[in-house]
Amino acid sequence: MTCAPMTRRTLLSLTLTGAASLFVLPRRGQAAAHPRRVISIGAPVTEIVYALGGGAQVVAVDTTSRYPQQVDGLPHVGYMRTLAAEGLLSLSPDLILAQDGSGPATVLDQMAAAGVTVTLVPEVPTLPGLLDKVQLIARSLGLQEAGQQLGEQLRQQLTPLEQQASTSHGLRGQSVLCLVHAGQGGPMAAGGGTVADTLIHLAGGINALRDVQDYRALSAEAALAMAPAVLVVSASSVQQAGGLEALLALPQIARTPAAQQRRVAVVEGSLLLGLGPRTPQAVQMIATA
Repeated sequence: MTCAPMTRRTLLSLTLTGAASLFVLPRRGQAAAHPRRVISIGAPVTEIVYALGGGAQVVAVDTTSRYPQQVDGLPHVGYMRTLAAEGLLSLSPDLILAQDGSGPATVLDQMAAAGVTVTLVPEVPTLPGLLDKVQLIARSLGLQEAGQQLGEQLRQQLTPLEQQASTSHGLRGQSVLCLVHAGQGGPMAAGGGTVADTLIHLAGGINALRDVQDYRALSAEAALAMAPAVLVVSASSVQQAGGLEALLALPQIARTPAAQQRRVAVVEGSLLLGLGPRTPQAVQMIATA
């Protein structure tokens, strides 16, 4: 997902993989090499910050950032897409790290105009995209060495999964449908180009909606035609439906082979928002559904 154009945006090209375009709103003047007051926005961004050892620099997070436990006592700046300039400025940040798509764009423009470094972190749901993301965040925090270490750790964990996916490990090429929470509406199915699509692939499965990009509303007829053998559902979807049995009884899901055989992986919603340090665990949860 892309954010609306912003003023004073500088395009950076990472040489690690060349797989992602990274957008940064620079502050007026030289950005601090070691920022002391960081606002982290977006669950994957926050998890990476803490995995890098930058948690001591974080003064606030958004409401999607619920992991690790250290964020529990931090102030919240609201939902990542409905930020307010007054609330952000009241925390006197010198760096805002935000998942691309955060906003509104005018609010981030105001922060940049006020002299705060605003770095937008893209979500490219591939291993190279994840490694690029780690390096961008590490450089922004002045933690390049930790970034190299975390990147190598994730590479070692995920590269074998990518290689094994072509040999039908884990789910052995079975059809998998991922459903996510969609506010007051019914569940949405994850198509191609999504984080869920990448997780399903790494687990050895085939996304039942791979030929459709992004997220789509799910009808009973479409779900039955897909005949998914496995369901991946976010914990928030289960909660919204009133429990797992209630979710599996929904008309869109009840007649699928996955629902009838109770082959379901319930995954924390934040793991479906973006790739991060816990992506290997998310893949394992899906593979063993």
